[in-house]
Amino acid sequence: MSALRPAALFGAVAVVCLCAGAETNGVSAELSREIGHVLEEMHMTRRAPDDFISRRAFTNLLDACDARHMVFLAGDVAEFAKTRDKLDDMFKAGDFSFARRVRERYRMRLKECTAFATNALAGALHPVGNPSAYVFDRSHEPWPQDDAARDAIWSARLASEALVRPASSLVRSYADALETEMKRGEDAADEDFIMSVVSAYDAHTIYLSPKTHGLLEAQLKLSLCGVGAQWTAKDGVVVFTRLIPGGPLSKDGRVAAGDRLVAVSSNGDGAFTRVAGLGDLELVALFSGKEGTRISLEIEHADGRCEVVTVKRERIEVADLAASSQTVETPAGRLGYLRLPSFYVTAPSKGGAPRSSSEDVRRELRKLREAGVKGVLFDLRGNSGGSLDDAVKIIGMFVGGGPAVRMTGHAGEVALDVLGGGVECDTPLVVLVSRESASAGELVPATLQDTGRAVVVGDRTVGKGTAQSVVPLEALEGAALFVTEGRFYRITGGSTQLRGVEPDIALPCFASYWKGEEGFAHPVEWNEIAPVPFQKSWDMDRFVPELRTASLTRRAAGNAAWKRHKRLVAWARECNERTSVPLSHDARKAMRARDDAVDAEFERLEREGFDPAHRVADAALDEALNILADLVRLNAGRALPKTQAAALDGSGLFEGLNDD
Repeated sequence: MSALRPAALFGAVAVVCLCAGAETNGVSAELSREIGHVLEEMHMTRRAPDDFISRRAFTNLLDACDARHMVFLAGDVAEFAKTRDKLDDMFKAGDFSFARRVRERYRMRLKECTAFATNALAGALHPVGNPSAYVFDRSHEPWPQDDAARDAIWSARLASEALVRPASSLVRSYADALETEMKRGEDAADEDFIMSVVSAYDAHTIYLSPKTHGLLEAQLKLSLCGVGAQWTAKDGVVVFTRLIPGGPLSKDGRVAAGDRLVAVSSNGDGAFTRVAGLGDLELVALFSGKEGTRISLEIEHADGRCEVVTVKRERIEVADLAASSQTVETPAGRLGYLRLPSFYVTAPSKGGAPRSSSEDVRRELRKLREAGVKGVLFDLRGNSGGSLDDAVKIIGMFVGGGPAVRMTGHAGEVALDVLGGGVECDTPLVVLVSRESASAGELVPATLQDTGRAVVVGDRTVGKGTAQSVVPLEALEGAALFVTEGRFYRITGGSTQLRGVEPDIALPCFASYWKGEEGFAHPVEWNEIAPVPFQKSWDMDRFVPELRTASLTRRAAGNAAWKRHKRLVAWARECNERTSVPLSHDARKAMRARDDAVDAEFERLEREGFDPAHRVADAALDEALNILADLVRLNAGRALPKTQAAALDGSGLFEGLNDD
């Protein structure tokens, strides 16, 4: 199944943690020493790399090569484990020899695995054992004891893949992946080591190479040049999951969701790079380029047919990342719908003012107010955060003043007050969140919920309650460290870390299966601090029991769209929790039919969802609008009570902080 994780955008959006860099060994050693100093001075733990970090880094380093425990042998790992407690000292000294030794052993073992796969697919070797299922997620399984045990694992893998792909295609993919790995220099091992150490501190502290840093900045700008497609990479296979409407590939028409990407010619000159085994950033770099330049893709269609498709790169305006609004006519009156997929800021254009999510939201709220809406649905599903400064400004558009967010960091414990600018919405408010709503996408609904300003519906949010800053590194121009400085807290005292925001009314969304923050390695633990004094801004929360009862009654009444939605959500959860697949052709065919239905629903929601004009296409949106209509009727036309003037405008105080 291809669509169960948020996919990167070719030439549009992609932020990854690891890439193959171009640093020299000397620069890498200098980088490690500088990074160690930054971690000790700025990370929320204020700890230098030590034995605890070393043990975590050891696990990270092995997983960077062989996360599924299918390539290394147990003896390799036992040999490496003798160095488990020494990685901190090596990092401080700029000694990358161990990481290079691990990578070299991985390449040797990968050659052995590729040779076995090639010979087995050619019929030169008999399969080992007769398994009924292939366990593809071996991340918690021990490494194989010997060649025979590893061959049995690979036999099951080959049997599984042969059910869905021709043997010739598999042979080529394995050969490409090995070739890609062998072309990487020592710098790949060096960056593995750096990333293994910094990510041992927590899930969101990462090293940003110059290329990665540039992509992070581009993500907040809403547009890049590329071919306009989403993709996912699994086991070295890159599969298109969605084409961006209006993008080059969508207009060309020859590529479809489900097609596999085999190779890319970045210059359209016939010199192709095989993509099997490439990392996320390496893939994005192949697709990035100047507007109007040619790029050729070698495609393997779902029916096995291969084709080369050549298009020109275009500037992909990622309109679905910007704030937007619509009005909806209902029996309860005209309602407003406000969608915000991210908290963004952009640099000013020539002769123009900078664009930001806060100014865009202000503009959209004013449009809704002028349209005479009686209530607003604020859709934050999938909003993974961004600018903290903008998040606090947006809170101020719904409440008149008071504390907005609390945090701990270098300055100790700080309460960030609502930023001035004036209330833009004084009608009843429902906030729709999902399991993918994170960071600022959690802080905003948390504050609106705590102050009684809004009713929150949807799934429990991700639970990312930590704040990061981007710290430029002097040892390499353009490189930076994304370092976790502190935690965010609700004004009631509890952190959003791990626990997220619990909705007032549970409304399963399509990504409700995702584990969230607890699914990451080394998440920061939950804690709480004393609540800050605050006054509730309204009483929307008093209607929650009646709203919940009405919603449950409505959903139980036989709504066909909601029943279908629940069934597909359950299938998506089942697929996401799956760790093995059957090797029976009939059982696999039945599983694939169900997986295809879930993939099709993801694509349909991307194409038709998030649009109240077609609300039946989005069951969660439809029910959230029903809840808002109920709230408007129960509220009987009252407006947000006047409050004291907002705090002085603190715009810019928190621009250096990002929450994702």
